[in-house]
Amino acid sequence: MRTDMIKNPYYKGDLKPKNIDRREFLKHLGGGVIVVYTMGNMTLMQACSRKEEEKLADFNAFLRIGEDGKVDCFSGKIEMGQGVNTSIPQVLAEELEVDMHSIHMVMGDTELCPFDEGTWGSMTTRFHDPLIRAAAAEAREILKELASKKLDVAIDQLIVKNGVVYDSNDESKKISYAELTRGQKIVKTLNEKPPVKKASEFNLIGKSFYRLDAEEKVTGKALYSGDIRLPGMKYAAIKRPPAIGATLKSADTSAAESMEGVEIIRENDFIVALHDYPETAIQAAAKIKAEWEPPQVMADDKTIFDYIVKSADESEVVEQSGDLEAGKKGSEIVVEEQYVDGYKAHASIETHTATAVFEDGKLTMWASSQTPFGTRQAISDTFKLPLEKVHLKQIYLGGGFGGKIYNHQAIEAARIAILSKKPIQLAWSRREEFMYDLFHTAGVIRINSGVSKDGKINHW
Repeated sequence: MRTDMIKNPYYKGDLKPKNIDRREFLKHLGGGVIVVYTMGNMTLMQACSRKEEEKLADFNAFLRIGEDGKVDCFSGKIEMGQGVNTSIPQVLAEELEVDMHSIHMVMGDTELCPFDEGTWGSMTTRFHDPLIRAAAAEAREILKELASKKLDVAIDQLIVKNGVVYDSNDESKKISYAELTRGQKIVKTLNEKPPVKKASEFNLIGKSFYRLDAEEKVTGKALYSGDIRLPGMKYAAIKRPPAIGATLKSADTSAAESMEGVEIIRENDFIVALHDYPETAIQAAAKIKAEWEPPQVMADDKTIFDYIVKSADESEVVEQSGDLEAGKKGSEIVVEEQYVDGYKAHASIETHTATAVFEDGKLTMWASSQTPFGTRQAISDTFKLPLEKVHLKQIYLGGGFGGKIYNHQAIEAARIAILSKKPIQLAWSRREEFMYDLFHTAGVIRINSGVSKDGKINHW
């Protein structure tokens, strides 16, 4: 999960931002088997017609089997408590035939990992795992091809167990993945659908294992966005309006500016207090005297559902069939009811947080985001930065539940870092989380249904 721990020239075990692109990263990975998969408009045939080094810029590495036998898996998904940093190694190890503890997950880093729309909708296991399995199966077959030549044994006579390829007729004839990859650099693409195991052949999938991040989390070693510490970093606190949509009429920052070590930055109605300590930054923001013009209120907790019914102007017929009127007439019992569903805060244990630094025209950020690539795009669009000048270094999230898809705090943190020209950290308070975040949407559901004498639904 932590990209700073990858053993390569750009990650030395610290959390300082490094200027590196995916192409450069793959060039410096050293020996081993790299299985890649392209996601984009360029076809596989077009990509394969180009020189190897040029292709690396367009492909997204899914996994690499290194010369030490360890496996790096690069995934655009993120870990927010749902356990995919254990389940992905589980399916990868199943197809690759390695110990799942030998797999190192690199997740959600926008410069190193495959593009991904985000981690939401319970789609990682359903849609991402098959890609990981395919890449692992491809790597397994590549390694068996190499072993066939090394051992002088027909490939269909080979079996793989725990990262070692054996001659099924003579298991004394064997060679490990590490030995096969040593001194070589092999980049392969998924140009054919590789064979994956049938359910009846599973050894790992479907079984329960201790989570691979359990020790980190129970010992406090796991790093979240709020755990990042950068040299010269300031903590930020924003002067918030009393309601979303309020406009600033006037502000007096003198009391806050008189506090030792406090720096106030302002851009229009965006006012932020910075300090070396988060508590002092919060106190300084509270000392700012601001007068706001409240927004026009369209509804309150008593009228919200009527407002939704009256103002809803979009409709979509998902499916329609049969004769509704005939079904209604043929029903013994007809029931029409209205159900309402109120707004709900996602209330994850970790509030929205982002740590950012803007250096040499490039923004590097650690954000509690379910959508690191979408967040990168939003920052690029908002501040007119080239996409390659925005780097999201994803780490652990303390829950999301869909509430960390849009990441307003990331836009705010980027704005503060650019304005202040300092490394900054912005962590929303619980009050900010409940006041200024997006909520689960409210809804009004109306159902008209009819049932026949024998209990058959005739009309819905």
